[in-house]
Amino acid sequence: MSQPRSSALPPLARLLVAAVTVTGVTVVVRSAAALVSSDLPVEWTVFAALTIASGMLSLKLPSIDSTRFSISEAFAFASVLLFGPDVGVLTLALDGIRISFRWKMNATQTAFNFANLGLAMWVAGHLFFDATGMHPLYMAAPRASMLLAGLSLMTLAYFGVNSGLIAGVVGLSSRRSIVAVWRQHYLQLFPSYVAGAAVAMLVALAFREVQFTAIALSLPFILICYLTLRSSFGRLEDAKRHVEDVNRLLLSTVETLATAIDAKDEVTHDHVRRVQQGTLALARAMGVTDSGTLQAIEAAALLHDTGKIAIPEHILNKPGKLTPAEFEKMKRHAPIGADILSSIAFPYPVVPIVRHHHENWDGTGYPDRLQGEAIPLGARILSVVDCFDALTSDRPYRRRMTDAQALAIVQERRGTMYDPAVVDAFMAGYTQIMPAYNPTLHPATRAIEDARARDRAAVAVEPAVAGATGVADGLLAVTSLSRALSGGAALGDIGALLWTIFRQILPCDAMAILMPDTRSDQIAARYATGHQAARLRAIRRASGTGVAGWVAVTQKAAINADPALDCGHDGEDGAPALRSCLAVPLVEAGALVAVLALYRMQADGFTDDHARLVELLAARVSQPLAAAAAADATAAHTAPLTLVRGSSRV
Repeated sequence: MSQPRSSALPPLARLLVAAVTVTGVTVVVRSAAALVSSDLPVEWTVFAALTIASGMLSLKLPSIDSTRFSISEAFAFASVLLFGPDVGVLTLALDGIRISFRWKMNATQTAFNFANLGLAMWVAGHLFFDATGMHPLYMAAPRASMLLAGLSLMTLAYFGVNSGLIAGVVGLSSRRSIVAVWRQHYLQLFPSYVAGAAVAMLVALAFREVQFTAIALSLPFILICYLTLRSSFGRLEDAKRHVEDVNRLLLSTVETLATAIDAKDEVTHDHVRRVQQGTLALARAMGVTDSGTLQAIEAAALLHDTGKIAIPEHILNKPGKLTPAEFEKMKRHAPIGADILSSIAFPYPVVPIVRHHHENWDGTGYPDRLQGEAIPLGARILSVVDCFDALTSDRPYRRRMTDAQALAIVQERRGTMYDPAVVDAFMAGYTQIMPAYNPTLHPATRAIEDARARDRAAVAVEPAVAGATGVADGLLAVTSLSRALSGGAALGDIGALLWTIFRQILPCDAMAILMPDTRSDQIAARYATGHQAARLRAIRRASGTGVAGWVAVTQKAAINADPALDCGHDGEDGAPALRSCLAVPLVEAGALVAVLALYRMQADGFTDDHARLVELLAARVSQPLAAAAAADATAAHTAPLTLVRGSSRV
């Protein structure tokens, strides 16, 4: 067997390679020196040549890239039995160089192959002669009672040293259990070594009697063995490739489904893909090596928010804190997602991870209040990565946090919400665990965004609000508004006209028009009327914060948001508080003109139909508002209003 190719080895793997190389080269040099000073018959060179030639009939091992097995050991064993261990050591070491050049391995790999093969045969050969007390068969007849036992011991030692050292390098390189690698990929080759040893014994015994005729008779048998193994390995490789293709198809289907569901939440585009990559990396950093567990974590991370498909969009995209009733609805997404996925026959445990990814380490989570290690490991890992990505992403009610701020929160929740061991592993290497920002949208996300853009364009060009309350009044209002504003109007006039129209066709208690200030990167009220108008006129929010700031940056409507996020708790002065807000962006040529906000004293006072009607009117008022704002700025001897283009969130 030859060492698998690898471009960069971890420190422990490099240390193992160096130790094997130094030791192996030493024993090969000693064996070569011993051969030079020996009086062995020249026939040993024939066996050396046959060993190297038969090594060209190599086979690629299924499941291990660039690792190959050859049948040259049969002639190597025979040369050891006939001429002693030094012949086998030198011959296999030289064959290691041939293998390395054949497969274009680098200098480190070539040295390892040279040393590993020589060292394995040196150990096996000396063990055979020391244990049996026999001499090379070319000069002494074998003792039948010891030959078979000694040959078995030599085969076991050679196979153990050779395969064990390679499994060590593979395991350390991939951070997997060395024993698991050896059992999975190399143990199955042991019968072929036993067969090679049997052939070697027959060749050695026959050589003593009929010389080179024995070699001629053994060649067809060895060729048949090679062809049989090649056919078997080929079928295994085809089966492995088929399984990989099916897994890729399954994962790509899962990713597309998850991304499409993720796109429903307009705030968290590509959240699940980032979480999937981070969760998988954190699992590996914690030493998870089982392929089934890793596949379960990978699929569950993509699908953990599947249940959000059953959550109303106004809750998913609401700026501000959810009400207790809304939060109870949001909490249902975990068990709903598990129920949806339970109908899929995953070959690994995906459903428990999805169901329990909001459980807390101290048992205060949902839906089942599991505690400690009763929570699936994949769910514990997922919850930490999910939290960090959420904290470092923009949300309707706040801007993204810095990495340091997010890490402080994760650390604060260690031992209460999150598994301490998971938090420690994440804190130690989060920069390598979390994926770098990728501006390229998944095709599913891009398709949904394009569809939404077409819908918004259709509303602007050919408005229709079928089914909305007051449709006829709304269309009449649009016509009246267009005529009234056709000759130009002041900002106050536009506000008063809008308030008159909205009070007739919509339930609302107050209204505000908020405009961007590019110099301070804020959005401020320029007009307000109705209940708590004085408090509304004082609104000034940084871009991206509060209801108005979020709508300004995302250019998306907010339905039933909490007005307190912008103007505080307006019930403190004894007057009834405003309880719900409908905020709509007014856009002209892709640039934000203003945010139009309507308010009610009733919680959840607006519907999707109300939002569509306001957006219909907004499409007609954006240009006059921009002109009015510019005119007001000129009249006040200030710089003209600069429109602010919205930006998409991570």
